[in-house]
Parts: sequence; C-alpha cells; structure tokens
Amino acid sequence: MNPTFGKSPSLGLRLVLAVAASIGLMLSDGQNTTMIQARSIMETAVGGLYYLANTPRTVLDGVSDNLIDTNKLQIENKVLKEQLREKNADLLLLDQLKVENQRLRLLLNSPLRTDEYKKIAEILTTETDIYRQQVVINQGQSDGVYVGQPIIDEKGVVGQVIAVGETSSRVLLLSDVTHSIPVQVLRNDVRVIASGTGRSDELMLDNVPRSVDILKGDLLVTSGLGGRFPEGYPVGIVENVSRDASNYFATVNVKPLASLERLRYVLLLWPTVEDMRKVQSLSPEEVRRTVQQRLKNSAKQQKKNQVAEEQEGQPHSRDEGLPTENLPAEINNGIIDPESDPLGKEE
Repeated sequence: MNPTFGKSPSLGLRLVLAVAASIGLMLSDGQNTTMIQARSIMETAVGGLYYLANTPRTVLDGVSDNLIDTNKLQIENKVLKEQLREKNADLLLLDQLKVENQRLRLLLNSPLRTDEYKKIAEILTTETDIYRQQVVINQGQSDGVYVGQPIIDEKGVVGQVIAVGETSSRVLLLSDVTHSIPVQVLRNDVRVIASGTGRSDELMLDNVPRSVDILKGDLLVTSGLGGRFPEGYPVGIVENVSRDASNYFATVNVKPLASLERLRYVLLLWPTVEDMRKVQSLSPEEVRRTVQQRLKNSAKQQKKNQVAEEQEGQPHSRDEGLPTENLPAEINNGIIDPESDPLGKEE
C-alpha cells in the first residue's frame, strides 16, 4: 500500500521556495525589529557553544604557555646562578686584592726611611722548621739582587739574601739559628747582638751581662754595625728578661716585629753609598736620633695616605691581616709619643 504523500517535492520546487523565503525574510528584516530581536536571542543561545568549542584550544594554549614559561624560567635561573657565582668569585678576588693593596702600600711606605732604593718581592716558597728558617723570593740577579742584601717588611727587618739565582733568591730569616744581627736598644743606646732560635716568634740576645739596662718592652733597632743592615730599622720587642744570680749573663727573649710566619711580600733594600760610608762612624746617639726623625717622617707620610683615602671615600685601615695591637707606640702610630717614649721629647 502506497502512502498518500509518499513523493517529496522536486529539487527545483525546493529551490524556488527557499529563495522566496529568503527574500521574504530579508524584506521583513528591514521593515521591523522583530527579526533583530529574534537574531539576538539566537546568538545568545549559540554563544555558549562558542565558548564550549574553544575550551580545548584555550586549555592547550595555557598548558603550552606554562611549559614555555617554566622552561624559560629554568634557563634564566641557570644563567642567573652562573652570574652569581662569577660575581661571588669576583667579590672574593676583590677582597683579596684590597688586602694585597694594603700590604703593598704599607711596604712602599715601610718603615722610617725614604732615601733608599727599594723594590717589592713576592714570596715563592717557605722553609720554616726548627733547623731551617728560609724563604725564596721572585727577584734574582737579573733584578740586581745581591748576596747580603737586607730584606724588610712593613714592620721591620725580615732577614738577608744568602743565595742569588737568575730570577729568584733565597733569604735567611732573622729567626734562623745561624743568623745574628747587631741591634741597639732605642731607650738607652745599648748595643747587643740578636740571634735566631729556630722559632719564628722568638730571638735571643747573646752575652748580655746581668748589669746591662735592658727591660721588658724595649724596642730594638738595627745599629748599622757590620755594614750589612742600615741603621734605624725596627727588629723586635724585648718580651722577657731573666737574671739568674748563678749566671753572669742574663737571658733576654725578643719577639720579632716582622711577620715571619705569614710573609707574602717583602722589600729589597739598596743602601746608598752615603749610608755605607757613614755606617762605621755612627754613634749610638746618632742612631737614636736618626730613628726618631725617620719615625716622624713616616708618620707624616701615613697621614698623607689617610687623607688621600678619605678623599677617595675609602675608610683608612691598616692591613687587616697584620695585627698591630702588640706593637709599641713608635710603630703603631708611626711617631714616638712623648708619653710612651722612655727617652721623652727629642732635644
């Protein structure tokens, strides 16, 4: 049995009806606002579908951005860490350079004398035990170094050159058991001989009679005798004086002023011809006056350095690696204080 409306309209008829409906809708859309309201309602209903359709893309874009940002942050973090390590290394180097700069400045103003030619040398290696107290420096025959040349640091006498190579030299320290140096007590001009004991923190005075006026705290300076060490350089401080009635000689212990156990830089001295000519005729009183005058000159130079550092905006400081609390007033202040100087004011 065939249905009554079993046959659908032809395609041509459908096209004509669609065109007519479209034309009717366009004409009615321009004549009233009903269609505008209807279209707005339909767009509102369909808008949720737009968001729903775009949700997967939005989620994927967010995940991709997070991955990119994380990777970028990791790279930036790595770069910043490397830069931080470099800056920290530079900061450590800067601190070290500041300390070395202070040491070198102290050496160049070191101590007392300004009339001699002097040159900085760096310690290459050290040999310090009870039987051998020596160091090797990076200056040799090509730099004019000679055997017997005096060596000092920013505080006082270090030793003398005993062997010279082309580019390096060996220095015998004050504390070596084979080393002796003629010294003078600054307080009363008594001249004695200081010898090494094999310890970097102790010297001994040889053959000192019990009656000799030497007291704890006396400053010992080079006397110039022998022509090896120029006069007036600090050597050590008397730490202990023991007078035993059963012994004709007193036992006198001296602490070296030079930092023999932590040397880094030293000064090579070339005494002038005038120094070598006068050294044999110097009296103890002349040595004492020379020391006092050079201490005052050294103080003036240190004050100039302090003013220059303050103008540069840098705090004035002595070398942080060099303790100065145990030094006498003559060395700490660079000038003899009348209250602390046992000699009193210079005449």
